[in-house]
Amino acid sequence: MRTLSLFAMLALCACGGSPAPSQPAAAAQPAAAAQPQAADASQRDEPVNSAFIGRVWRATTRGGPLGSIMIFLPDRTLLMDSCFETYRVSQWGVAGDRIRWREDTIPIEAEVVSPSKDELILRIAGLDREQTYIAMTEPYTCPDMPR
Repeated sequence: MRTLSLFAMLALCACGGSPAPSQPAAAAQPAAAAQPQAADASQRDEPVNSAFIGRVWRATTRGGPLGSIMIFLPDRTLLMDSCFETYRVSQWGVAGDRIRWREDTIPIEAEVVSPSKDELILRIAGLDREQTYIAMTEPYTCPDMPR
């Protein structure tokens, strides 16, 4: 899956329209000069606000499935689950100042807001309301299913 994502990103970059540098010009650059460019590239691929990564976030948005959680892992894996729905594992990434992922075939983009270290707000592009989450810092058990 990760290889497919990498291939897709490389294919998109190849369609950018700017010509690729010739091999001699690229080879003429010293190795030390190439390292800062690589560091800049990795920084551009990081979200503006990365405090949400590697934590378990439980939804507090009214009307959402009970016990919904999201975990954005550092390796760009996203785990979504709730007490009464099947879990979903997908990949997440960065799109400018937003993060993005897919739910089934639907691309989702969201602005990440952290009012405090234990609060997360996702402002989903195209939706009028925000999705709110709190960090899970203590054990949690799903409530009994409503009857």
